[in-house]
Amino acid sequence: MKGAVVTTEDSRREIILGCATLVIAAGYYLLAIRIPQSDISDVIGAQGLPKTYAALLAALSVLLIARAMRAHRHVVAPELPPITAPPQTQQRVGWRTFGMVLIGVLYVAVVPWLGYLLSIAGLIAATIYFQGGALNRRSGGVAIGGALVLWLLFVRLLHIAHPPGIWPSLL
Repeated sequence: MKGAVVTTEDSRREIILGCATLVIAAGYYLLAIRIPQSDISDVIGAQGLPKTYAALLAALSVLLIARAMRAHRHVVAPELPPITAPPQTQQRVGWRTFGMVLIGVLYVAVVPWLGYLLSIAGLIAATIYFQGGALNRRSGGVAIGGALVLWLLFVRLLHIAHPPGIWPSLL
């Protein structure tokens, strides 16, 4: 962890948080499998999305635990004094939240025309830019790759209908 300042206490907290969220994921999964199946349900059924959420939470929990354990072994002593937040931090958080909501609203507005793939790629790229990232080849690749992964997950794997946009009428 080059250049990062991680204390033993921080990594312990992250390990505890990871374990707690892993337990929550297991409990959520156990509750999800108890949802009764319906004769009129689709391929996914009523259990599909809750099970997916539980699996994603479990995977993220395991990643957090692994990262914290790795950081726990490689603790770097702090070199700089802690930075105090400026007094206008609350106002900035409000504007950042508003900006993220605005990006989401724009996504919902354009998805019927642009279709799911282009809209979700735009959403990812806009989020990268809004969070301070540069719009370059790498962020473009992340946006396109992320859109493809989400499209494959929701449209192909889970068979959830998506708005195709104007593209089918043009082809």
